[in-house]
Amino acid sequence: MSTNLRTTQYNVVNDAFCAAAKTTFGDNNDFARKGGMKRMGDAMNEGLVLVMSLWDDHAAHMLWLDSNYPTNASASTPGVSRGPCPTTSGVPADVERNFPNANVKFSNVKVGTIGSTYK
Repeated sequence: MSTNLRTTQYNVVNDAFCAAAKTTFGDNNDFARKGGMKRMGDAMNEGLVLVMSLWDDHAAHMLWLDSNYPTNASASTPGVSRGPCPTTSGVPADVERNFPNANVKFSNVKVGTIGSTYK
């Protein structure tokens, strides 16, 4: 039986929560097909590399991060409203034209057990 976030309350991120989120938001559960939390844990045990970058998104204009996405769905649909930016924002050509020399400096990056990297 399938559950979703509307009918079940979760207090942990696990495979059941992830599956329910995918069901609720109508998303493809590619995470489960790739092995879910077990496979992710295995990968973490092998060691991962943190990668941070500055980029623009030619496929979705970064709307998946902080706007309504997908843009053809109602903002009242669970999972569509993701932030305040207009759906006309994030156009790569605009970003590249208006900020051609954009750069970023990452600093004070800390790694450690949750709660151990600050006072």
